[in-house]
Amino acid sequence: MNEDSMIQVESLSKRFTLHNQGGVQLQVLDDVSFEVERGQCLVLNGPSGTGKSSLLRSLYANYLPQSGKVLVRHDGDWVDMVHAPSHQILEVRRLTMGYVSQFLRVIPRVSTLDIVSEPLRRQGVDGALARERAAQLLARLNIPESLWPL
Repeated sequence: MNEDSMIQVESLSKRFTLHNQGGVQLQVLDDVSFEVERGQCLVLNGPSGTGKSSLLRSLYANYLPQSGKVLVRHDGDWVDMVHAPSHQILEVRRLTMGYVSQFLRVIPRVSTLDIVSEPLRRQGVDGALARERAAQLLARLNIPESLWPL
C-alpha cells in the first residue's frame, strides 16, 4: 500500500436479496478495487442503479458487503470497515470519515456551511475556524457559494 493512501478497497462485492420478488439476488458491486490517496478527490459517475450509493454506504459501514475489504487509515493505523467491531466503526466515523446522504433530512433553515462544519465543532474546533475549513472543502468540491447559505 502506498504511504499516501487513505482508503483502500479490495475485491468488494455486495448483493441484495429482493424478498418481495421471490428472493431474487441483485449483484450491485462485483469485485470492486481502488485506492484513494491523501488529498485526492474521487468522483463516482454513472447512471442510476449502478451501485454508487451502495459503494458509499459500504465504505461507511452502513452496508455489510458479502466479501472484500474497506481499509481506512485512522489514527495512523488501518481499520477494515467490513470486519471492524461497532465501537471502532463509530470512532472512525466520529474522527476520520463523514458521510452525507443524497437524501438529506436536515433541520430546516440550517445552512450547508453549518452542516459541513458541524463535525469539527463537535471536536472542539472554534466555530469561525470550522466554518472557514468547511468553506474550503465546499470550494474544493466545486459547490457554488450561492448554495452555502441554503
